[in-house]
Amino acid sequence: MTLLNLSSLGRRIRAARTSRRLTLEDVVSKTEFTVSWLSKIENGLLAPSLEGLVRLAEALDCGVEDLVSGLVTPPRFVVDRAGAGRILTGRNGTTGVNTNPLAEAWRGRAMQPEILELSGNGSRRVPESHDGERFLHVLEGEVKVSYGDETIRLGPGDSLYLDAAIPHLIAAATRGSARLLSVTYESANHRPGGGTASPPARRRPAKSAAPRA
Repeated sequence: MTLLNLSSLGRRIRAARTSRRLTLEDVVSKTEFTVSWLSKIENGLLAPSLEGLVRLAEALDCGVEDLVSGLVTPPRFVVDRAGAGRILTGRNGTTGVNTNPLAEAWRGRAMQPEILELSGNGSRRVPESHDGERFLHVLEGEVKVSYGDETIRLGPGDSLYLDAAIPHLIAAATRGSARLLSVTYESANHRPGGGTASPPARRRPAKSAAPRA
């Protein structure tokens, strides 16, 4: 899970309170919490809930983002339990596709993993393209990938790695359904805050010394 730097959060809340010349009692009277609770928050001894942060932000007349910006520590790992994720119906103007996004708790991640469930009777299929690369692995059924001017058929256990900038369309190859893992990678220079890495310089071959006369 995503973690907050509690000490820095507490100092930021105290600074917001004192800059507005509010006492602990003034703030808790607007939040229905206790002085003890707020004191522990300001001293970094207690992690507030999202509801608590929202109420504090309202009492301090600021946004939650003002209190937590830059204080979030990225998670070391994210676990998605079977059946616990959300299902999105439709994709890029296409019917017959259900998408189960994975690892959504990891904000700003470089990869976008998801499970795609394809129906053979979808319509309005529109090719998609975006910067980066994409990996597909078929779990169940038969899949047809229209890639540029090529058509690639995949069966259970087959996989495909492609340049996602080239327009491509993923669909069930038959009237039956299909299920596959899709992982999209976006290079750092196309992600917010990312930089562009320069390719390593190529060395010129050394010139042979001219033979001596």
